Amino acid sequence: MRMEREYIKLPKPSPFPSDIRQMKVLDDAVWKNEIFHHLLSFYQNHDSKELKNKIENEKKKSSPRTERAIAKFIRVKLNADRKFGYHFKTSGEETNDEDVEGNYDITIHSTNWKSRDFHFECKNLDKSQDLINKYVCYNRGHSVFDGGVYRYFNGKYAQNLNFGGMIGFVLEGNLLEIKSKITKKLTDKFDVAPNGDLISVKDNSIEGNKFTFDSNHKRKNKEFLIHHLLFDFT
Repeated sequence: MRMEREYIKLPKPSPFPSDIRQMKVLDDAVWKNEIFHHLLSFYQNHDSKELKNKIENEKKKSSPRTERAIAKFIRVKLNADRKFGYHFKTSGEETNDEDVEGNYDITIHSTNWKSRDFHFECKNLDKSQDLINKYVCYNRGHSVFDGGVYRYFNGKYAQNLNFGGMIGFVLEGNLLEIKSKITKKLTDKFDVAPNGDLISVKDNSIEGNKFTFDSNHKRKNKEFLIHHLLFDFT
């Protein structure tokens, strides 16, 4: 029920001009703000019973992909929202090959935005270090071979942008403790260093919500910003 989630603070909707030419020169921050508004509106108002049923049904499969089921649930709900559809559409899972550029869990697109796309990688989270590693990077011996954040720095994701997103689906455990573990893990060096090296973290970055933070990283002699949203689905 929505009343249980009144603690979620929504960014105010962006005042978009009616002239498409003016829309095309809007700053990225305006477009991001609008996207965050819709994502957090989904989070505030989603039917938790419906989502939990989908999660439980996915877990019964021989090879469950719970994070993909949740990401699809979010995409379907966003695309069904008439206000979201004024400016955006969302897609994802174009291929099962995770090594292919463009296999994002959620991509939010607008033809009138100069950057056009906001990509989000989605990962399940609980209190285990294993899922923290999968969210950020998974070290094996002296090398890193995979991880959600890592894909923004190994040449796979958002190569023509200076920002990206991560959405963590918290299925068990305390959200704030999990967030602390993620920010600690982000200080690890990747095997593509200095690409990915952490510069700074801005906590509670979206409207002061405690389930959000930004991490700023080095990439290709520039800075790359990742917006993190941790959705509590326990």
